[in-house]
Amino acid sequence: MSQVILCRVLDYDSKVIESSLAAAFQKLDVASHFQSGENILIKPNLLSAVGPERAVTPHPTVFAALAEALSGLDLTLSYGDSPATSQPAAAARIAGLTDVADRLGIAHADFSTATTVRFSQGTHFKEAPIANGVLAADGLVNLCKLKTHALTGMTGAVKNLFGIIVGSRKAQLHVQFPDLQSFSNMLADLNREFMPRLIVMDAIVAMEGNGPMNGKPRACGWLLVGFDPVAIDTVGATIMGFTPGDLKLLKTAQAAGLGTADPRDIEVALLDAGTGATTGEGSLADFSGQLAIPGFVRPAVSRSLMTLATKLAGPLIKRHVMERPAIQPDVCTRCSQCVKACPVDPKALSQNQARAVPLYRYDRCIRCYCCQEICPAGAIVVEPAWPGRMFAGARARKARNTRE
Repeated sequence: MSQVILCRVLDYDSKVIESSLAAAFQKLDVASHFQSGENILIKPNLLSAVGPERAVTPHPTVFAALAEALSGLDLTLSYGDSPATSQPAAAARIAGLTDVADRLGIAHADFSTATTVRFSQGTHFKEAPIANGVLAADGLVNLCKLKTHALTGMTGAVKNLFGIIVGSRKAQLHVQFPDLQSFSNMLADLNREFMPRLIVMDAIVAMEGNGPMNGKPRACGWLLVGFDPVAIDTVGATIMGFTPGDLKLLKTAQAAGLGTADPRDIEVALLDAGTGATTGEGSLADFSGQLAIPGFVRPAVSRSLMTLATKLAGPLIKRHVMERPAIQPDVCTRCSQCVKACPVDPKALSQNQARAVPLYRYDRCIRCYCCQEICPAGAIVVEPAWPGRMFAGARARKARNTRE
């Protein structure tokens, strides 16, 4: 069974987080997974240059505690990520990580240049330009943030490794792997090639709603530690109220041999943050009801039609049934970042006049949600197309009736 440690941490108190990680490291015997003197890269999720209060990135207090715990294992540390739109250094600074790294003497790894790597185990994804900072390290530690995601439902450990690919190539991969199944296959190959040594998930404050950048912070009160990225994400999905078996990314990652997404095969241990004592232990299936956050707002997307839309009925289903990104004109600042981020050619978004609200061509849109992900104003949301709205309403009414 895969083991995941859940430390009950209610806020970003540095002493509590440090003691929690120390207890988790001891329980998992983390030291045995590293060798003295190794160069280890901490890979945080730095989606964009935004402050920690927005719950887009791992909190700097978690980053600091993790770095100090790893330094205690006699490791040489670096850190970095390749953001979607911002420069790596700017994203790290505004997220609050640079001050921590400078204080602890941790180098900012090179995520601006890359070397194309041919994957030795790739089945769907054969090569990619990987950040040179990753290639210079002996191993990775995955520091992820629990958030909703319009494409994959949730983002955590597995999705976080997408950031080791540098620059515009990430946007191009959405075109190369346009549906959720093929995108999940790509992420599985990437994780298999660069499997992290350790995963720490900041779910003390997660993100709900319009994630991964413009949702709302939601207190969850958990810090997750483990070695299995799929198991970590499965626990995170359970906290969000998902049925993990419904998430294609997790099913694909499990099928690819990256770990387990079956709650019956995940052993969880709940630790008291103050004492480090184990307050509960058993399979995730036994704790699902206890961990799920009531009323957690998950993405209003169901990706079951995506593969059908791209392979069979194409424009008809994509245009009239599937969920789609939509711009709220009263929120839009007309910055045109969404137009620049659209990876398809010709673009699915256009701005006919300067300072006009961009317009979608949904027959071109591949539903990668790059536009929604990077919108600095949070003006882009995901909505069902008509008659998809009618089906979504029927599902909602059925769910309410079931609860009642």
